Amino acid sequence: MNTFIDEDTEVLSFVTALNALPDDERPSMAGNVGAAVADLTMESLGFHWRANAAELKLWQSSGAGTSRKTPDYVYDPGSQHGFDAGSVVIVEAKGSLSATEAQEAAVNRRARSAFKEQVEDFIGAQPVGLTVANGFAISFGSVPGTQESRLAIASPQTVGVEPQPASLSAAAVGGVRRIRLSQPQPQQQERKIQQEYVKQQFQQPVQQKRGGGGGGGGEGEGRREGERAEPSGRIAFANYENLFLICGAGNAAAFLRSILAGGSEGELKEEAQFQEFRVHYSDPPIFGGPNGPWSYGIYAPSVEAILRAAAANRSGPPATVDLPLAPAGGTAEVAVPVIMQGDGFAYVHPPGGAHYKTWDLIKGDWV
Repeated sequence: MNTFIDEDTEVLSFVTALNALPDDERPSMAGNVGAAVADLTMESLGFHWRANAAELKLWQSSGAGTSRKTPDYVYDPGSQHGFDAGSVVIVEAKGSLSATEAQEAAVNRRARSAFKEQVEDFIGAQPVGLTVANGFAISFGSVPGTQESRLAIASPQTVGVEPQPASLSAAAVGGVRRIRLSQPQPQQQERKIQQEYVKQQFQQPVQQKRGGGGGGGGEGEGRREGERAEPSGRIAFANYENLFLICGAGNAAAFLRSILAGGSEGELKEEAQFQEFRVHYSDPPIFGGPNGPWSYGIYAPSVEAILRAAAANRSGPPATVDLPLAPAGGTAEVAVPVIMQGDGFAYVHPPGGAHYKTWDLIKGDWV
């Protein structure tokens, strides 16, 4: 992705050299870009905990069998934005980087089609003890060489969007210039689903130029130190399993997966009951796994909270988990920029020094 991003514009767009990729590579890359933009969109809307939608086993709740098309991802609002505890939102992501399918009409059409085929019928379902309260289909398109991109969001109702186009940006995205929303149909308006999130404004701090500084803690920039939320245990455990894997904390990831699978600590080998973390010298505090890339980590209070919850619920994830919302970024006095998602997933560049500490996964505390 980084190889073909256009460096000469703040809009997330791609250079014409991308057209040199083989035919089987371009669709794969376009799908990855679409997933990335969809995730940044949901993060900007305040949905900070995410997992693969396979965690919901939607095909079982629908009775349609495994052949039925299901959405890509599930997001948990953490009992915020007007949603009750145990409510989740499903998302299907689409992306195109072709001269025809990345045009505005095609991007809009793909969003509507994806919503109808992979999202709409699952709204209201109650899989694995959760309720699918709403759903989006998010379609992104950019024609290489045009320095333009476009985004369409299909949902049961119109979504409120701030007038500043750059406000959709987050970390890697410059500014999506056009946002086209599908209009609600009468039968969709009658759905008994919570819609308070439409009042949300895009408040994710903007990194205006790729490679520039990130984060910040000034007024009006979003999340603040001390905020908390209560996502469902199943989505939270799956979320942090992935973050631990990315950051090289394999034992912590395996521990969470064993709980999601209904296992117990007795199935863990003794050496797997401990997780060593690299503690970055940064503010806010960041933990990374001993074998992970230096640039990635997780907000320290998030790590401790999720692992304490796991130690207290080893036979299965709890209904909800009380977790801190990671602040939007580092303090102004810190020279090392830190960019964080609400779940605490952090990018630190350049990384500072670190020391090591060991966590007892069964005890739920430091050794």
